[in-house]
Amino acid sequence: MARRVVARAGIGLWRQRGAVLFGLAATAAITGYMALGATAGSPVAASGASAAAGSDCADTAMAAIADKSPGVAQRAYQCMDPSFQERVPEQTFVQQIDSQALTSVNNVARVGDYQTQGGGSMVYYAVDSNGQSVGYIVYVGQDGKVLKIE
Repeated sequence: MARRVVARAGIGLWRQRGAVLFGLAATAAITGYMALGATAGSPVAASGASAAAGSDCADTAMAAIADKSPGVAQRAYQCMDPSFQERVPEQTFVQQIDSQALTSVNNVARVGDYQTQGGGSMVYYAVDSNGQSVGYIVYVGQDGKVLKIE
C-alpha cells in the first residue's frame, strides 16, 4: 500500500514538474532575499518605524527623517558630529527634522555602504513616501557620528 502511494505521488509530481520547479525556485529566492536583503533594511524598519536600539547613527538619523515619533529627533541629534552640535542647538535641529519629516512613509531601505579612504562612510538609503521614491546619503565620520545628510 505504501509503495503504491509513493508511486502515485511520484507520477503526480512528474506531471507537475514545471510547477514544482517554479515553487522550489521561488522558495529559494524568498529565502535568499530574507537572509541577505532583510539585514540591509532591518535597522530602519520597513514600515518607517524607529531604528532599532543597537543600530548605528546613520540608521538613527534616517529614522528621524522617516518617523515622527517623540524622541527620535533627540536621539538623532546625539548621533550628530560634535562640530555640527556646536553650530546647531538641539531645539533648532528637532524643529528642522520635524518640518522636513516625510509623511506616509511606506518603506525605508538601507541600500548600501561605501567606506571612504579617510575611515568614514557614506550610507545610501531609499525611502518610499506618498507614492514617490527619494534617495538619501548619510555621511558618517570615523567616530561613527553623522557629518551631514543629503
